[in-house]
Amino acid sequence: MIKTASLLKLILPLLLFVISGCSFNEANNKPLFLVDVHAPTEVKINEPIAVEAFLRNKGTCTIQLEHGVNMFTYTLLDEKGKAIDHGTENSIVEGIGISTSIKSGDSYSYDGGECVSSPQNVLELKTPGTYTLVARAKFRAQIDGQWQDIELTSAPASLTAK
Repeated sequence: MIKTASLLKLILPLLLFVISGCSFNEANNKPLFLVDVHAPTEVKINEPIAVEAFLRNKGTCTIQLEHGVNMFTYTLLDEKGKAIDHGTENSIVEGIGISTSIKSGDSYSYDGGECVSSPQNVLELKTPGTYTLVARAKFRAQIDGQWQDIELTSAPASLTAK
């Protein structure tokens, strides 16, 4: 009987840690997700530029996600901060939904594949200059048993077109 009580004293705190570790109501207010955008820093005008956005799970548990084919969208801003047309504003997308999971510490990316008329992550600049690229992620995540709609923006990335 004493062995069982001692074992419970050791296991109970560990069980509470594991159970509470999967809760996303974190008191430290750290963001659960982060959006990163990867792009070349120097590009040539009138040539396609492949960029890619990633959603990173900064939480402690695997999270279920749902999203459409246009989960990531991109905005290019000129030197004056004005959004410019980069050729993906008028794309046709198939209305499908994608369900996946993202493990703690892992990143996830989706470019739309064959479900879009033109790739959402291939951009083209027509005029030389310095541009700012921002990626937006729009998805649903199951957090603490509840599905939540989430929209996030990446930190800006700088591109120089010559």
